[in-house]
Amino acid sequence: MLPWLKLIRLPNLPTAIANVMAAFLLVHQSWAAWPQWLLLVLASTAFYSAGMILNDVFDLQRDAVERPQRPLPSGEVKVGSAKKIAWTLLTAGIIAAIVAGALAGSLADVLKCAVLGGLLAVSIYLYDGPLKQTPLAPWLMGACRSFNIMLGGATASSVQVGYCVAGFPVILWGIAFSIGLLITGVTFLARNEAQAQQSRTWIGWGSMLIVAGLISLAMTPAIDFGNLAISQTVSQVYPFMIAMISVTIVRRLVICIVQANAKSVKHAVIGTLRSLIVFDAAVCFLARPHDLGYAIVVLALLIPVLVLSRWLYAT
Repeated sequence: MLPWLKLIRLPNLPTAIANVMAAFLLVHQSWAAWPQWLLLVLASTAFYSAGMILNDVFDLQRDAVERPQRPLPSGEVKVGSAKKIAWTLLTAGIIAAIVAGALAGSLADVLKCAVLGGLLAVSIYLYDGPLKQTPLAPWLMGACRSFNIMLGGATASSVQVGYCVAGFPVILWGIAFSIGLLITGVTFLARNEAQAQQSRTWIGWGSMLIVAGLISLAMTPAIDFGNLAISQTVSQVYPFMIAMISVTIVRRLVICIVQANAKSVKHAVIGTLRSLIVFDAAVCFLARPHDLGYAIVVLALLIPVLVLSRWLYAT
C-alpha cells in the first residue's frame, strides 16, 4: 500500500479536496447537499490520483535516472498495474461527477459536470503525456486546477447565486482563474526541480505568474456583482488575508531567484501548494463570513498534509 500512496503523492491530495469544498460552499452557501458534495470530492480525488500516477508512468525513463527510488522505476509498483488503475480512476472521476450532477436534479448540472469531468480527464492526459515537455504543459496543469474548482461549483443551477456566466457565478470564475494562474506559475517553477542548478528563466516566469495569481485572487470580491452580497468590511478583510498568506510565498520566491538551487525551488513549490488550503479557507470566509466553522474545517486539512509529509514526499 505504501508504494501506491507514494505514487499518488498523498500529502498533496487534500489541496484538491479543499478546492472542491470551498467552491461548493461558495455556490451553495452550505454543505447540506452532502451527497453531491461527497461525490464531487470523490471525483476530485480520483482525478488527482490518476494524474499523479500517469505522471510517473510517462516519466518512467526520466525517473529511472533522476529519481530511481520512485515506486515505478524501483519496481515496487508494476507499470501495467499503474496504467490500469490510472485509467480506471479517470473513468470513475467522470462517472462520480455525472452522478453528482444527476443528484442535483438538473440537466444543466449533469452537462456541466460531464463537460468538466471530460475536460479534466483530457487535460490530465495531455499534461502527463504528449504535451509534458512543451511550453503548454504548465498552462495545462493550471487548467486542471481551475477545472477542479469549477467542478466543485457545478451543481448549483437551482441555487440563487446572482449573476452567472455559463451557469457559474462570476466570482467562481475569478477564483478558478486566479488559482489556475498560481498553479501554472508553480509548474514553471518546478520545471527542472530535480536538477541541482535551476534555470532562472523558469524561476522568473513561475514567480511572475504566482504573484499575478495572488493579486488576482485578492481582487475577487471586486467582481462579485452582488452574488454573495459581500459587505464592505468583508471585502476589505479578505484581500488583507490573502496578502498575509502570500508573504511567505513571496519570500520563498525571492530566495529562489537569489539562490536558484533545487532546495530553494522545492521549498517554494511545497509551500505554495500547501498554501492552497489556506486560500480555500479564505474563500470559505468570503462565502460565509459569519460562520467560520466552514473555514476552520477546510483549514484543518493542513493537518493531514503536514503529518503525511513527514513520511511521504509531496513533489
